[in-house]
Amino acid sequence: MVAVVLALLALLVSGAQASDIEDARDAELERVRGQIANQVQLSAYDLLDEMVYGWISEPVFATPTPVVLAGVTVPVGLGTGLQALLENHLNSLLLENPGSNIQLVHCPSCTAVVVHSGPEGTVVSRGLDNPEVLDDLGGASGRHALFIDIEAEGSWLVLRARITKLTPDLPIVWSHTASTSASTPALLRQPQHLKSAEEAREEYIETLESRGAVTIPLTLGIRTYAQPQGNNAGTAPPPFPWLQSGVELSPTGSQVWRSSFVVGYSFIPQAYQGLMGQARISRLLTGRYRSLTRPDLYLFGGGAVMSVWGPATGSFSNETLTVDQIITSLEGDDPRATFGALHVGLDARIGNRVGVALFFETLPGFYDSRNLGRYFQFAGLEAHSLGTEVSFCF
Repeated sequence: MVAVVLALLALLVSGAQASDIEDARDAELERVRGQIANQVQLSAYDLLDEMVYGWISEPVFATPTPVVLAGVTVPVGLGTGLQALLENHLNSLLLENPGSNIQLVHCPSCTAVVVHSGPEGTVVSRGLDNPEVLDDLGGASGRHALFIDIEAEGSWLVLRARITKLTPDLPIVWSHTASTSASTPALLRQPQHLKSAEEAREEYIETLESRGAVTIPLTLGIRTYAQPQGNNAGTAPPPFPWLQSGVELSPTGSQVWRSSFVVGYSFIPQAYQGLMGQARISRLLTGRYRSLTRPDLYLFGGGAVMSVWGPATGSFSNETLTVDQIITSLEGDDPRATFGALHVGLDARIGNRVGVALFFETLPGFYDSRNLGRYFQFAGLEAHSLGTEVSFCF
């Protein structure tokens, strides 16, 4: 009995595990299916955009002409939802671009199934396929019909479109075939102003180069200094906030290289004040042009000269100071220090309007000071301070 019970429990556990595996597999298949359907939809949108753009560049008709949408076929398995989306997208494209000279019209008898009897027999067909019946019904005889077929052939999505005149001979007055690979990113063009990929690229570069070579930044930054270590350690300076502004220059429109010259002011009541002059040079790491759609990352290096004064600036000295010594020194004149600094860091620019920077700074004049610690040391350089900045560019 015990063996039977254990066997039943084992079967139940294995069945539950198998069920969980099947559920996970079904969920993953549904996710992949949805991802592929989205890619197919965007690729099909691109093909329709390219087709309408061709009508704008080289119109099929010299004047606005009514055209019946005979139908849109999509790859098997994607359902009528994709078909409706493509029909709506095509309609919006033609409404926003009247220069194509194609006006979609509604014709109920064109897509309806009609029965025609004559001496030769009875014919059952769509109205579009039997223009003579349309003429008898007072339909769209003599107009034009647009047929659009979208098929998946391996990794390619192929669009085949034709415009047929609704006369007994059903002549084709225009046809077009285009394809795109599933691995090609969609252009995501707006219906209002269709452009080719080459024109969009040229406009993008012109926009980048027309932003100007001069930018005025307004920056709020803060520098924090490492705590000293050891038995004879002194007291590190307090954090220094800086309000900075100046000018940023770029020698080229792509802004691969940038340089900046700014001045700054720091003030904490009854603690310290400071003035700073700073120069930097930056190099773009994320491409050959600054981007309008994604953040740009710059590597920069530079130097600064700072002059600070006030009770809390006594630590900027090679003399080891304790907190008690700093408090005692308040009875005399406020300490003052002028020193240089070198720094290197990264600056992320968003839309070339907002920037966030992080950098490490070394103070060569205080290498022997026990009041300043270091965050790390590399190639003989000590990182005495860590700085962060938020910039708004105008």
